[in-house]
Amino acid sequence: MHTARIAIVDDDRLFVEYLTTFLRSRGYEPVVYSDGAALLKAVPAGQLDAVLLDVLMPRMNGLETLQALRATTPGLPVIMLSGQQMPATIVEAVRLGAIDYVVKSSESAGLQEADLEATICRALERVTLTEEVARLEGQLAEAPDGAQVCWSSGSAMRDVMTMVERVADSDVSVLISGESGVGKEVIARELHRRSARRLKQFVKVNCAALPSELLESELFGHERGAFTGAQNTRIGKFEFAHEGSILLDEISEMPVALQAKLLHVLQDQQFTRLGGNRPVSVDVRVMATTNRPLDEIIRGGQFREDLYYRLQVIEIRVPPLRARREEIRGLQEFFLRRYAERYGRPSIKLSADLRDALLAHSWPGNVRELENMMKRFAILQDEALLLSDLRRRPPEPASAPVAQPTRAPDDLPSAGVDTAEPGGSEPTGPLRELARAAALSAERRAIQQALDQFHWNRRKAAQRLGVSYKTLLNKMKECGISDPAGSVE
Repeated sequence: MHTARIAIVDDDRLFVEYLTTFLRSRGYEPVVYSDGAALLKAVPAGQLDAVLLDVLMPRMNGLETLQALRATTPGLPVIMLSGQQMPATIVEAVRLGAIDYVVKSSESAGLQEADLEATICRALERVTLTEEVARLEGQLAEAPDGAQVCWSSGSAMRDVMTMVERVADSDVSVLISGESGVGKEVIARELHRRSARRLKQFVKVNCAALPSELLESELFGHERGAFTGAQNTRIGKFEFAHEGSILLDEISEMPVALQAKLLHVLQDQQFTRLGGNRPVSVDVRVMATTNRPLDEIIRGGQFREDLYYRLQVIEIRVPPLRARREEIRGLQEFFLRRYAERYGRPSIKLSADLRDALLAHSWPGNVRELENMMKRFAILQDEALLLSDLRRRPPEPASAPVAQPTRAPDDLPSAGVDTAEPGGSEPTGPLRELARAAALSAERRAIQQALDQFHWNRRKAAQRLGVSYKTLLNKMKECGISDPAGSVE
């Protein structure tokens, strides 16, 4: 495995000795430079994975060195070091491209080792992710019919990409809606890639992954002492995304109290860090995704209407994969090639039966489900197992429309619609039975798709369907849907 080489740039000999010992004890290879000029001279010739850069140095200080580094090696992660809290310097360092800032402690340990170790790990993870993205982008560019399939093979996604092209170069907020797994983040990254901000940061924040008190600190940062454990000032994702783009993933999960602060940022491009009172100004393009209808959440009092209209300057609706079946063949081939190469498996062709089964599948998990299925198939290369998995789930009717009309056809009454003729009697006999059977079939499909989407977690499926847990159990019994062994409550 590659041993990460980390440069130490500091003129304090004792601290450099301490830091060298610390890095070696963690399995890293330290490389020491006495000043910024020495680092800049050596960087083109040597491979470095990260830089620990002191702010205060003679001749060429840390900020000047950082600015020069960004001009020559923009992808090299730099962590700033300083002996004191200097908020203005912290902000300037981040705006110049530093990924983090660690304050040296006055204690004999030299600094908070846990903080530094975590920061180095994040920096190296970022390098790995950047390399992976570059590799995948290279694959996308080389794949003639797999990579571009979701942009070009179907009218639904062509309409989406037309909207992306029209709004990418503006700074308006964009709300990207659609079911889980349809590729909302891909659209957000494409908007950033085509914008004037493409050379700056694209920062993603998962609003559903953190509790409210941590999410506020993640978004807006905190001052030292703002809460227990806040030993240093830390900037938030909005400051980190300055002059770039920020994606608020699953915005519908953001607590209502925090939505008010976000609304202020969208209106004024200003906020205060947690525990602070000094306004911080940022220039950030905001994008948000949701897999739940925000208008319904607004009616339930869980989302601010004024924030919704601030976010929804432009709304891009990404259709589900079942409405984009012409993409399935190309996506399947693309993912199969990708994971066969990644895991060192031989390339394999799918049989006609398996291709037909993939086309007939309802894809409740959308593109993410297809990708995971192809990953599993690339590793196991067991066609019988994949066919069995697909056939366990009911296929979507081949002619099912994307949206049903609100009025039923004259010859087939809809469930719950009064079809009695004026002055006449209600339909009786087989016609009523046909209507009830049609309604039951529609309910069965909806319940099965929800259960498949949440891997038979019945409580989550009930929430998705908008019914109580007890009602779902009754409906499952009525529709003849039995629980698999080990199903989750």
